[in-house]
Amino acid sequence: MKGSCQIIHGRRKMPVDKGVRAVKLGFVAFPRPPEDYIPFAAENGFAHMEIDLFSPPQWLERFHRRRVQALRQQLASAGLTVSFHAAYVLNLADYLPEIRAAAVRYMERLLSVANELGAIWVTVHPGYGVGIPTLAWVRALALDCLRWSLERLLPIAERLKVSLALENINPAPPGSEIVFLLDTPGELAQILSEFSSPMLAVCLDVGHAAVSEGFSAYWSVVKDRCVGLHVHDNDGHDDLHLVTGKGIINWHEVIATLKRSGFSGAVNVELYDDADKVAAKEFLERLVTDPALGDGSKKTA
Repeated sequence: MKGSCQIIHGRRKMPVDKGVRAVKLGFVAFPRPPEDYIPFAAENGFAHMEIDLFSPPQWLERFHRRRVQALRQQLASAGLTVSFHAAYVLNLADYLPEIRAAAVRYMERLLSVANELGAIWVTVHPGYGVGIPTLAWVRALALDCLRWSLERLLPIAERLKVSLALENINPAPPGSEIVFLLDTPGELAQILSEFSSPMLAVCLDVGHAAVSEGFSAYWSVVKDRCVGLHVHDNDGHDDLHLVTGKGIINWHEVIATLKRSGFSGAVNVELYDDADKVAAKEFLERLVTDPALGDGSKKTA
């Protein structure tokens, strides 16, 4: 596999619109159909919806043209911007060529649906390798397989003008015979440096970052290519998806950094229960709208 991928070196910096638009607070629409969440978004003041394709009502095959056209009108009427989240089990780094090619075909279809819906980006997990993690070839081969997939998908993303946003993943638990890709800032930086396509972006998962090397380490790598964030809290060890403010993450630091950077993308609450979505949004809104927010040194309880 190594050497079979033509890698493009260098990258183009994505423009940052400093101070013009505020951070958008959004949410990941799961587990119900997105149509059900439009009144919920309006009632609770969300500005963005990321449609999660994991639950059966949101399987990609159910987004036929008529549904997509109607949903686009509903989202526009509600003033909501939109993105997609590809199904978590999709593996763009699968070792088996036939399965990896099927994953690429799925993403091709998803990018097309995203274009029809007017979605800004599609979030996708980078994939994983399987094998004894201490064997260097396990990760190296999976990374080459991911490169193979990106080479085929990025020209399509460019043609359709829909960003492909890689999500950083939390490290696999010790002893697992699975290797999650892009689980460190260094590995994410390496992949980003190899592709110059303006359509290769990042969805930074703050919770995943917290169980790796931390938000600041990731932000220094992705700030020029970040289109959105996933936000949830944890204990610093496990990917618990707690309400923001209920774990160890310093949300003052996160929001202060976004404001200093002029970030104008969507900060999407990624929680299951609707009440938790609202609680997390209200918590973050207090920080986003706080003119006295300091340099991130203050810990939020």
